[in-house]
Amino acid sequence: MKRIGYNSSAILTVISIVVASVIVFSFGCAKQEEKEIKIGAVLPLTGSAAVWGENAKMGLEIALEEVNQGGGVKGKTIKFIIEDSQSDPSKAVSALQKLISTDKVSVIIGDIASSSVLAMAPIAEKAKVVLMSPGASNPDISKAGEYIFRNWQSDALEGEVDAKFAYEHLRWRNMAVLYVSNAYGTGLKTVFEESFQKLGGKILASKSFEQGSTDMRSQLNKIRNLKLDALYMPGYPPEMAILLRQAKEMGIKIPFLSVQAFDDPKILETAKDGAEGVMFSVPKPPDPSNPVVKNFNDKYKQKFSRAPGVTSDTGYDALKIIVWAMNQGGTSAEEVRQQLLTLKDFPGAAGITTFDKNGDVIKPFIFRTVRKGQFVHSERY
Repeated sequence: MKRIGYNSSAILTVISIVVASVIVFSFGCAKQEEKEIKIGAVLPLTGSAAVWGENAKMGLEIALEEVNQGGGVKGKTIKFIIEDSQSDPSKAVSALQKLISTDKVSVIIGDIASSSVLAMAPIAEKAKVVLMSPGASNPDISKAGEYIFRNWQSDALEGEVDAKFAYEHLRWRNMAVLYVSNAYGTGLKTVFEESFQKLGGKILASKSFEQGSTDMRSQLNKIRNLKLDALYMPGYPPEMAILLRQAKEMGIKIPFLSVQAFDDPKILETAKDGAEGVMFSVPKPPDPSNPVVKNFNDKYKQKFSRAPGVTSDTGYDALKIIVWAMNQGGTSAEEVRQQLLTLKDFPGAAGITTFDKNGDVIKPFIFRTVRKGQFVHSERY
């Protein structure tokens, strides 16, 4: 057999070329990373809270375009890494851990659901990673940690406003509560019941339903024969629409009072005339003629061929607020955290934002009513 000879100089040349290529590639990757700032997001893009996750994602997309077209953060481009929490706290935790350990991000936007934020908060706090929620409302989030923020109002405020509206404006005295059995529904239910009873009202029944439920007849049966003035319903759009349709089918005619989550046109499509007359609270919308608000609304309609939905504007604002903090200080989690605590009267698409010492915002509320299949300003407010 003929032996094949090896030219040592040729081998060295090949090795040199390979090593040089690796060095150039690695250097190129490093230079690319130096020009980027990675920000993570954990949003419910599937599951029962998906409508809000998609809304927030679309708002974030507009903000990202504006930020990068405007030079990014101190000349560095923002790179977004989005993970789907699937409306599930355990999935949200896995997504958060991946963003922290694998993607090495120092700031994360999300989640929308309170239960997911409360599950993620201890991990973000231990890792000293800023977590900014554009939609979570449970009162316990106020005490979740120094690195936990939200540009969304607490249920402590909304539940109290709802109770005062029911007792003082509508003069209801005997009520029942049907609520989604998670951190969001429980938080609102607890504050509402405590506030309503403190004012002098009575809660005759309080029943929960699971997220994802498709049959609430059992809960409705337990309240249908009570002498109620009205029913309070904090939940998510899919379940609330079913609940209203089934209440209509069962002949239950008492008034319903709901929360900001009700502000979703899909409820009207699913519940149909079962939604007629439902009243619900929403933060007072910003002036549509304000330049920031108008710019956002116009771009949103142009890009997605529809008006912004719930959390679209707060998703947009969340990224803009974080970029503001980075431009004021630095890009590390601690530098961002310190700047967020100084935020005052930030002009956003959702209105003016100022954080208190707990990382919460406070906004005034109004009430809307379903009239002839449309959301209108409540004439009873």
